[in-house]
Amino acid sequence: MAPLRRFRSLSVRMKIILIVVSLLVASMSATALLVRDIASRNIVANQMRTAEVLTASIVHDIKYEFDADRYDYVQNIVAKYMTYYRVISHITYYNPDGVNLADSDSNRIGEQNSDPDVQIALDTATPRLYVSNDDWHAFEIRSVAPVLRGSRVAGVVTMDISVADLHATLSAIIHRVAIIMAAQVLVASLLLFILLDRAILRRITSLRHATERIASGDYTVQAMDQGGDEVGDLARAFNQMATEVSRAKTEIEEHNRTLEDRVAAATGELQKTYDDLKNTQGQLVLNEKMASLGVLIAGIAHEINTPVGAILNVSRQMESRIRSMPEILRQFRRESTCPDDRIVACLEEIRKNCMAPRSVTAYRETRVLEQMLQNAGVTRYRELASQLMKLNMGSVDKARAYLDCLTDPKFFRVAESFASIAQAASIAETSSRKIGETIRALRYYSHGDRDRIEPIDVNESIHTGLVLLRNALKHTVTLETDLADDLPRISGTNEIHQVWTNLLINACDAVGTSRGAENGKIVVSSREIEGKIRVRVADNGPGVPEDIQGKIFDPFFTTKDIGSGTGLGLSIVSGLVKKHGGEIRLHSRPGETVFEVDLPIPEAAAKGGDSVRTGTDPEPVQ
Repeated sequence: MAPLRRFRSLSVRMKIILIVVSLLVASMSATALLVRDIASRNIVANQMRTAEVLTASIVHDIKYEFDADRYDYVQNIVAKYMTYYRVISHITYYNPDGVNLADSDSNRIGEQNSDPDVQIALDTATPRLYVSNDDWHAFEIRSVAPVLRGSRVAGVVTMDISVADLHATLSAIIHRVAIIMAAQVLVASLLLFILLDRAILRRITSLRHATERIASGDYTVQAMDQGGDEVGDLARAFNQMATEVSRAKTEIEEHNRTLEDRVAAATGELQKTYDDLKNTQGQLVLNEKMASLGVLIAGIAHEINTPVGAILNVSRQMESRIRSMPEILRQFRRESTCPDDRIVACLEEIRKNCMAPRSVTAYRETRVLEQMLQNAGVTRYRELASQLMKLNMGSVDKARAYLDCLTDPKFFRVAESFASIAQAASIAETSSRKIGETIRALRYYSHGDRDRIEPIDVNESIHTGLVLLRNALKHTVTLETDLADDLPRISGTNEIHQVWTNLLINACDAVGTSRGAENGKIVVSSREIEGKIRVRVADNGPGVPEDIQGKIFDPFFTTKDIGSGTGLGLSIVSGLVKKHGGEIRLHSRPGETVFEVDLPIPEAAAKGGDSVRTGTDPEPVQ
């Protein structure tokens, strides 16, 4: 890849020169190889003819000019040929028995033949001429010829012809070809360089200078190249482009002169439209909030009336007890024998026990308490055990500890009145807290500027919706909450409270119409996931059909009967979530529907800033 990138970075002239030179070198290299191959074949053919002639000559000399029994004369003929013909590298003469009688290498005279070609010539009287080695750099031409005396084989001559001159000749040819190629490449490169410079590069450079002038703002420039080739066509297209750009620039300048007034007018209209849209949207949100409150008002009234009624009842009981208390105390002081410290301790224990939760094992504890009182000699042990259980004094250890006071009938009347007043005060306190909680939730839901951005505790916001819907939920479904501890606060407006209220109302309607109070279930959870607060509202209602899931957040879309809904609840939820930079998703299948809301955490909260994290969890909704 690196060589390709370097090639792309070269100029056009250098690219063309490199391509042409590469083609020249490739073609000349192929020509040189072809020339070398032809020359080598011709030289080998000439050397083979030479070997054939020399072999025939030495056979003739041995055959007609020597006495076969004179070994020295045959050796002289071999030496003469080795001296006169330098192309011969080796000569051997074998007698009919395959014994080396004469050899250019005297050390081999007398050796027995081991060459299969010699044996074939002795047996068949057939000459042979061939290249002895396939290696281009080390081959020789070998000739094997029988010496005949009549029809009898008198011996065999072998001759090896050297081709050392072939290598020298080929090297000289290649050297000359290389010089010619280098000269041709240099000349071609120079000519190509000059031709490209005059025919293309100068004209392209002129076009580039004209382009730079246009880039600097001079739209009157024209390219002067009038050639008939592609560069000339490019120059004419450039001139046309410059003319069009100049005309467009003039039109833009003229258009800009009137654009400011039109933009100002359009901005005013857009601002007015935006204000109208914002007011309409706010009114829709407010209307939907009022509609939600209308749905909730009966439940809220019940949530307030129930504890108010409880307070009224216990107030009457307290009044009756307090009115009779002085007479009970006078009788007790006259007739009681219990020490004062024991009386105070027993009354304090009764106060604490009557405020504590009732035991779920009352029957078993009653039997054990009766047994203890019977063993202690109390005659009316069953009646006393029942009265102690009403005072939540069913513990055997506690009853035994204060048995002296509890068995006194006068003290027991005081204890009953005291416990009744304490229980009434506890009921009044609990009812008041419930009323205050409902009022705070209602004020939290309806109060505040919808455009004011402030830190919002998501769990507290969810808790507000649960409190407002508490009466409807406890009569319709089973509610489960799984709110994560110490969630960061988000930045938003009080409108976010309506998201949870609408989702809970939607889930309550879906579950109530399909399953009823016995099997209906809603689960609300919150988690911190990847820089976001994720709230899930899940129900086991019938689910949303797949064919309408894509329209569930559309304005005025509803599956309820006419008059039962506005069709804006989920649409407003979607808009409010998007307004807070979040995302809402629907996952539904038969028997389950989940709305998943992701709200972004501010950067400071994501980094663990204490100023934006909640300190405590909201009170769980039972």
